[in-house]
Amino acid sequence: MQPILPTIKMQAQIHAVGSVFLATILSLTNSGLKVTCLNSYILIYPLITYRGKSHPRSVLHLAKNQLSGSIPPEIGHLKSLNDLSLYANNFCGCIPASLGNLSYLTDFSLNSNFFSCSIPISLGNLSNLAYLYLYDNQLSGSIPPQIGNLTNLVELDISNNSFKGPILYSIAKFEKLTLLHMNQNQLSGPIPLEIGNLKSLIFLSLEINYLSGLIPTSLGSFRNLTVLHLYSNQLSGTIPEELGNLTSIIDLELSRNQLNGTIPTSFGRLSGLKALFLLDNQLFGPIPPRIGNLMKLTALLLDTNHFTSFLPQNLCHSGSVQLLRADNNDLTGPIPKTLRNCRNLIRVRLERNQIFGNISEDFGGKCTQLTTLKIARNNIFGRIPLEIGDLVQLQLLDLSSNHLVGEVPKEFRKLTSLSKLMLNGNKLYGGLPLELGSLINLEYLDLSTNRFGMAILRNIGNLSKLHYLNMGNNKFILNIPVQMCELAHLSQLDLSLNSLEGEIPSQISNMQSLELLNVSHNNFSGFMPATFKKRRGLSSVDISYNELEGPLPNSRAFHDAHIEA
Repeated sequence: MQPILPTIKMQAQIHAVGSVFLATILSLTNSGLKVTCLNSYILIYPLITYRGKSHPRSVLHLAKNQLSGSIPPEIGHLKSLNDLSLYANNFCGCIPASLGNLSYLTDFSLNSNFFSCSIPISLGNLSNLAYLYLYDNQLSGSIPPQIGNLTNLVELDISNNSFKGPILYSIAKFEKLTLLHMNQNQLSGPIPLEIGNLKSLIFLSLEINYLSGLIPTSLGSFRNLTVLHLYSNQLSGTIPEELGNLTSIIDLELSRNQLNGTIPTSFGRLSGLKALFLLDNQLFGPIPPRIGNLMKLTALLLDTNHFTSFLPQNLCHSGSVQLLRADNNDLTGPIPKTLRNCRNLIRVRLERNQIFGNISEDFGGKCTQLTTLKIARNNIFGRIPLEIGDLVQLQLLDLSSNHLVGEVPKEFRKLTSLSKLMLNGNKLYGGLPLELGSLINLEYLDLSTNRFGMAILRNIGNLSKLHYLNMGNNKFILNIPVQMCELAHLSQLDLSLNSLEGEIPSQISNMQSLELLNVSHNNFSGFMPATFKKRRGLSSVDISYNELEGPLPNSRAFHDAHIEA
């Protein structure tokens, strides 16, 4: 039967009184008292005596109270304390060495403050410590070897500080450790082979440091590991085949290193894997086809490497993939047809490869969650499929620099969330559909280097959010519609290399945000509007190869302009 504890309630104003308040608490606390801060109340309990023995149950919780100043060294007098939580305050200064006197301490949380200096070596005396959280501070220096004495640690988080030096080999003593976060520091040197002794490890985060050398093969011995983050370091060599033994792994991130070689075929055995991030390395060779068999995979990031051959043709067979990035590689072959029915797809980036195939067969209207589709700079051909209008969540569509033909489908009118549309560098032709004027959220529109003809749409003035418009190198005719001059946010306008004619409308000088104007290589005639002299933000103008006459506006942009022929 649990003893009934007498309670002393004391209301306190604890906001912004800092170390003075903490010193007051310390003066009230005798050996054997338990002190807990809940909201704005202090609850004090005596030590429990059970079966003739005293059992310390001392807890000091002052988290999330905007306390400031330094921690008084007298805190080391609370020798019965086993839980100290001062996280999410504004404490600063050094961590008192006297904390090393709290030999009963099992839980220690100083995270999310402004502590500086180094970790006091006296913390190595806390042999009962199970949970140590020092993350989100300004601590520096090397990790003291005495930390290796904390053999009862279950969770250690020192992330987001400025620690330097190597990871200690004595880390191998932490046989009970389930969580190790040392990310976002300035740690250097190799990952010690001895880290493989941490058989209980579930979470390992060493990302965003300066770690170098090879990935230890001993990491493959972690049967319980679910998260392995090594990204944004300076690791080199090949990815160990042994990582395919991480049977519990869910999230594997090795991006932004200097890794080379191929993706281990053993990765096809990681049946529980949800996220595989290998981007921005020097990996090469084919992507193992068995990667496509990972039924739980939701995110696959392989971009900025040197991968060749085909994408796995059964990719997203399970329909679970949400994020796919394989851009900036040397991939060939068709886009996997399984992507056409991948209902959970949100973002796809395959640009800058040598992928080929008919776009009308690759993406259908079942990818209704898709927000980003970039397959620019490939060898895609065919007509833009009508079903693309069913991708109503689409915000960015980049089909540029391919071999697309035909007209822009009227079904584009459904893409009302679209903010960026890039169709440049293809062989599209015909007039632009009036429905294009209904895309009122467009901010970036590039239709250049195609074979579009007829007049520029008058309702283009409806695209009031446009800041970039490039219609250059087409076959547009007639004059610039006055409605275009209503695009108040437009900063770059390129109408060059067309067959436009007539006078440049005087209203164009009303475009307050215009910085770059290129109307070269057309058949414009008449005078440049003198009101351009008021546009001080205009920095670049090209009006060459037209039939313009008369004086130039008194503006620096026109004084430096190309006006040949």
